[in-house]
Amino acid sequence: MEREADEGNAFAHPMLLTIYLIPARNLMTQRQVVIALLALQLIGTILLVIGQAIRDINDIIFPLGIITTFIIAGLLWAYLRGWEQAGIVDVIIVTIAVGIGTPDSLVRPYQGLIVLTPMALAQILGGPRWILISMFGLLAILTVRAGPEAGYITAYTGDLRTITILVFIVLSMALSRIIADTAVRNATTNAQRAEEARARADAQAKTLEEQTRTLQEQNRRQQQLLDLVAQLETPAIMLAEGALLAPIVGPIDDRRAESFVGRLLEVASAQRARLVVIDIAGASNVDERAAALLGRAVQALRLIGCQVAISGISAELAHTLVTSGVSFDNVPTVRTPREAIALYQDLIGAPE
Repeated sequence: MEREADEGNAFAHPMLLTIYLIPARNLMTQRQVVIALLALQLIGTILLVIGQAIRDINDIIFPLGIITTFIIAGLLWAYLRGWEQAGIVDVIIVTIAVGIGTPDSLVRPYQGLIVLTPMALAQILGGPRWILISMFGLLAILTVRAGPEAGYITAYTGDLRTITILVFIVLSMALSRIIADTAVRNATTNAQRAEEARARADAQAKTLEEQTRTLQEQNRRQQQLLDLVAQLETPAIMLAEGALLAPIVGPIDDRRAESFVGRLLEVASAQRARLVVIDIAGASNVDERAAALLGRAVQALRLIGCQVAISGISAELAHTLVTSGVSFDNVPTVRTPREAIALYQDLIGAPE
């Protein structure tokens, strides 16, 4: 049993135990876990060397422990400087060191791996705290079973190196569980965030759809209003059989002139009008450009066979037109629409 206790590996400083007892909301990052694990091994190898020096300085474990201590210290320094491959190298170094330093008695006839079974189950079914509770509980039971005749010293607590390897393995289990819990919580959090983002996107899509329908309805109503305004801007009133009155109110611009001509042609053609009287008494900007626009309307109406007369020219407007050099060549002008109708009837010889 004495030889069976000759094991060697790393050890954790008691202060590092608090790392594994932290609440879930303060979980370690992957980098912090690797740094803690390397520091754990460094302290453990130092204690291993001290324990082996006390027991037997001539054993191969002593020089192997010294070499391993310097290697792990170098790996910790390299990882702190940003070398991410230090973790892989550490696994290789520890594997070689354990393979060489394991005592012959544990290589051939004896084994003590059963003590790790409760901790392995705790790692799966419990958590970091239960892994540590399981280890301390198992050691307490074994201590009681050892009894006073052995001084309550077991094969796992009677040697510094043995307790070192046990604590190291258990804390490594706790670290792996912390990493797994962190991954699960991160995945759950990301899933919740994705679900919330999807819900927000659905809500935004629904809002946009409602806004689109509202805008479409507003556009439809606005178009109806525009059509109504266009009709009111260019009214066509039947004065007599074959005679239409088209009053213009307000300013004359390109848009209104185009709308005016289009609607007037449509109504004149539909009513089979032979005379169209354009009344400009309500126009507010009869200048040279306005006269040109009216001239286009006259030409278009003549092309479909209509006679055109302009009425509503007041004395003040006539003075303005003369001053501006504006004239309506070849277009009859009358004071009122009735005069235009009388003039037309005289031309065609029709009774009033």
